[in-house]
Amino acid sequence: MARSRSEALPMALFALAVALAGALLLTWLSDLTFWRDEWGFLLERRGFGADVFLEPHYEHIAISLIAVYKALQATFGMESALPFQLVATATFLLSIALLYVYVARRVGRWAALAAALPILVLGPAWDDLLWPFQLGFFASMSAGLGALLALEREDRLGDLVACGLLTLALTFSSLGIPFVAGAAVHVAWDRSRWRRAYVAAVPAAFYALWWLGWGHEGQSYASLHNLATSISYVADGFAASISSLLGLGGPRDQALASGLDWGRSLVLLAIAVSAWRLVRVGRVARPLAAVVVIAVAFWFLAGLNASIFREPTSGRYQYMGAVFVVLIAAELWRGSRPQPRVAAVVLAIACLAALSNLSSLRDAHSALIPFGDRQPAALAALELTRDRIDPQFELTEQNSGVDYLGFVDAASYFDAADAFGSPAMTPTELAAAPEIARASADTVLAAALELELEPVPGGRPCPDARAAPRGSESTAELAGKPALLIAGAGAEVEVRLRRFASASFPVELGSLERGEAATLAIPRDRSAEIWQLQLPAGDALRICPQGGGE
Repeated sequence: MARSRSEALPMALFALAVALAGALLLTWLSDLTFWRDEWGFLLERRGFGADVFLEPHYEHIAISLIAVYKALQATFGMESALPFQLVATATFLLSIALLYVYVARRVGRWAALAAALPILVLGPAWDDLLWPFQLGFFASMSAGLGALLALEREDRLGDLVACGLLTLALTFSSLGIPFVAGAAVHVAWDRSRWRRAYVAAVPAAFYALWWLGWGHEGQSYASLHNLATSISYVADGFAASISSLLGLGGPRDQALASGLDWGRSLVLLAIAVSAWRLVRVGRVARPLAAVVVIAVAFWFLAGLNASIFREPTSGRYQYMGAVFVVLIAAELWRGSRPQPRVAAVVLAIACLAALSNLSSLRDAHSALIPFGDRQPAALAALELTRDRIDPQFELTEQNSGVDYLGFVDAASYFDAADAFGSPAMTPTELAAAPEIARASADTVLAAALELELEPVPGGRPCPDARAAPRGSESTAELAGKPALLIAGAGAEVEVRLRRFASASFPVELGSLERGEAATLAIPRDRSAEIWQLQLPAGDALRICPQGGGE
């Protein structure tokens, strides 16, 4: 009875940790919306032709990921990102549950709990945990772990399930490739290798056919240089993974060792401890060889395709790397059960690592909130200018404050919004939004309406020109006919506007030299909100009454 209770407690604590992590992630995700690559799937992967599903996403196969996004978009629309966030978070938690089962079978439930806690809130992997698009990695990981568990059955049903799961893993992302390599090692190690060869051969053949038909056209950074530096990349990958798992991968004071520095030292320690353990065991077991191959294959393939955006310390890799480190550790200590004191120390370290990772994850969420504010405001600006905007107009970091990676153009967005609903703010919501959102809307409006100053050669007389009172700044409303702006006798003056913003003038139209004049015409759109011109103190900038100065 006592043993039963001691085994039930870590499982109950794990279930509680999963529930809390899921609730926390969904709470933080509620502050965000669709981002970057998600827009490519929502706007560009329309229809049901073969190319829609089979064309690579960069170098990744993404058949099932595209299918999931299309199914969610068709079912729930795209007015809210919540359905996508729910599916991604659930799949992430599923992968951690499968990892818990895998580790518990080898070293017990307390060790499995300790292994899972830091990964549930893995701050260095914020761009996985706080971005639903990484569903592709979560699904590939879940399917890959499921395949490893199925292979443990050592029977035909287990092999069939493993073969299907490995193929499924490949359809979500190229993360499935290392798992196929690991399964190939597992099968090749067995005396019945030829009878079981299909387990890895079928998914490998599937991937090869996809690559020959479509995958070879994907973006790739593979090079001889990357091949030559792959060993150091793999080593740094393991270093970054260990550092992240132990809560050492978050931002630190520059005077202290970085996460990678910690990791490099810890890799040497891990190699020494692993060698000592293997000497004691006296052999390399088949499951250990399989997970080592999976981990090395992952980091090698990442290194072969490395770029300035794909460093071994990249956040998107830390989730996978941490899981692989745990798999290797579990196999090295397979069959052992830590003594209560040792288990308590390991669990304490895991809790401290989880707290550190949670802090990093919270900081990442805080940094992402402005993107969650700006994006629906920028989309609202698109909709307000729908009658006038160039269909080829694109949202960019320069005109919105958010990097959309070229995925959001006006025509594609309007087409998708008409079919599936709009995630944009309504005019009422925009008026009540944070200043950063309203400022983003203003800059997008200015770019979409193509607001610009038109120089007036020689200037125009305007005896009724208005300027700000001396010693104070004021504003002038712009509506109707083009306005004539005249720079004063002082220094160069910057022409700035706002519409929805209230604490700033985010639209910069350029500057006027001393005595220079220019006209500014503002086209009408779907909003009745009036544009306002900033009038610096004194007569630095004067505005002629609209229609005046003729």
